[in-house]
Amino acid sequence: MTAADHSEALVRVEDIHTYYGKSHILHGVSLEVRRGEIVGLLGRNGVGKSTTLKAIMGLVHPTRGEVLLEGQSLGHLPAHRVARLGIGYVPEDRRIFRLLTVSENLRTGLDGRGVSEARKKELLEMVFDFFPVLAERRNQAGGTLSGGEQQMLAIARAMMLEPKIILLDEPTEGLMPRMVSQIRHIIHVLRREGVAVLLVEQNVPLTLETSERVYFMEKGQVRHQAAASELHADHEVVHKYLGV
Repeated sequence: MTAADHSEALVRVEDIHTYYGKSHILHGVSLEVRRGEIVGLLGRNGVGKSTTLKAIMGLVHPTRGEVLLEGQSLGHLPAHRVARLGIGYVPEDRRIFRLLTVSENLRTGLDGRGVSEARKKELLEMVFDFFPVLAERRNQAGGTLSGGEQQMLAIARAMMLEPKIILLDEPTEGLMPRMVSQIRHIIHVLRREGVAVLLVEQNVPLTLETSERVYFMEKGQVRHQAAASELHADHEVVHKYLGV
């Protein structure tokens, strides 16, 4: 993992349209995330934020427009191929394996990828250095962890694949306030390691604090973007699109 380089777009979404059945969900969404950049994606529930992440990840395929990684179109690649190209994804429901240990959870993404045992050990030690609580619980079943620890495990599992960008979908949802600080720490770790982040989050202060730029979505479209430093939780733009 290397230091951040904001000189070019890492991921670019260009005028994508998506449907669930006959329901038109995304109506020409365009955005970009540069190398090593933390970008927030804000909007009310149901405006298409999670669908945008799924479209980038290859879990939903646009009917129009395209998603590019380092200038190359991802086309209709399946999600596992997208992941191998350097896009990590932490869904809203985390999807950890509750009966597997922390260490086993972390290794699952590497199985079948030709990664040597020595390299797997190096990657495990890397994420344990980042997240000491996971090191302490390495032999504990994932399902016995707290909500905050499970979220940490889901993000650490994505980091095991050495991604260029991680898509984070509502990482603080359902967490107690004291656990939110752990998510803030994780985002700072990712920034320090040069990993870009596209963050979907209802916690507006957290998003504005950790992000460099913010996009606002409404009715399946990006309506506004701004530098996070220009905004605050009761800013008129935030109020307009979030009603807070």
